[in-house]
Amino acid sequence: MLGSGRRKGNYPYATARVKAKKAQLLTKDNYPKLLMMDLNEIGRFMGETEYKQEMTELGSKYSGVNLIELGTSMNLARTYRSIINFCEGDLKTILTAYLRRWDYANIKTILRGKFSNATLEEIQEDLVPAGNLSEEYLLSLVTMDGPKEVLDAVHKKQDIDIPEDILTNFEKSGNLAPIEDYLDKDYYEKLLEAVPAKGKPRMLFLRYIRREIDIMNLRTLLKLKQAGLHADKIRPYFIEGGHDLDIKELVQLSSAEDFELMLGELTKLSFYEDIKDGLETAKKTGSLNDVMLSLQAIQAKQAEKFSHLYPLSVLPIIDYVIRKKIEVDNIRVVARGKVTGMDPDAIKKLLVI
Repeated sequence: MLGSGRRKGNYPYATARVKAKKAQLLTKDNYPKLLMMDLNEIGRFMGETEYKQEMTELGSKYSGVNLIELGTSMNLARTYRSIINFCEGDLKTILTAYLRRWDYANIKTILRGKFSNATLEEIQEDLVPAGNLSEEYLLSLVTMDGPKEVLDAVHKKQDIDIPEDILTNFEKSGNLAPIEDYLDKDYYEKLLEAVPAKGKPRMLFLRYIRREIDIMNLRTLLKLKQAGLHADKIRPYFIEGGHDLDIKELVQLSSAEDFELMLGELTKLSFYEDIKDGLETAKKTGSLNDVMLSLQAIQAKQAEKFSHLYPLSVLPIIDYVIRKKIEVDNIRVVARGKVTGMDPDAIKKLLVI
């Protein structure tokens, strides 16, 4: 049996707890109903689900889309912290490292907010303190003057060192995307360093993460190639360790003469059929939205597949972590669509179900 005792991790107990949580997620049947509700009805519906506590706590101060977004974010952070608290040993080490992605996500949220001159309250409302960085520390970053000050503070606290050429480019162009892509790379490099050096838990975890790295590298390739960057400029953003796409193959793809020719080369990917329609849309319209949603769905499918193959490992927990995040995203997409008057069919196309 994989994992018994505190050092190796309490896998049977933790996976059983998470299985119970997974049963509480919204089902596919819930989404057509949500699409037919107005914001008040969505709020009432959520008050009858596992979001009840947050909806009640925030209901006296917020309403409508703000209540829904804040309630889901608070619930997500509490859920992840709850899981970390009942995990032990290697399992806790691996999962804590994996959930550091929220530290990076929150840093990116703060940078975007500072760059766009959002109010302190607007930035604060978009934070999800589900990683290692406390809410208090994140709020201290929010009060800083601008992106440069935030990055300096993060470097001291998290040892995140943005290369000088990327910072210089940002100061000249005002484009945050390269910084965000570098943060993604830094997260995965440190994630791979943080997991235990030996043992079956590491092997199983790495098997899944290699596929997740493929998805991240493909996202980076699509965004930067579409933006017209030369292959030499794209190469530093790729993450080592992918399953389908090694660095050499990624560099070859980024060297294609133009964006459309590069898309034609992606037919060799093992998951090409899952992204084919999104790539066709990108060719016709220039929008990457459909293919990015497809990649998110692939990530969820891979996590579910691995969770069934290795039921007493960290993977069922990661499967739940991903599905919980998708549920929150879907609820927020519906709420934002409603507040902007979008047609239900148009909202449905933005959901990952």
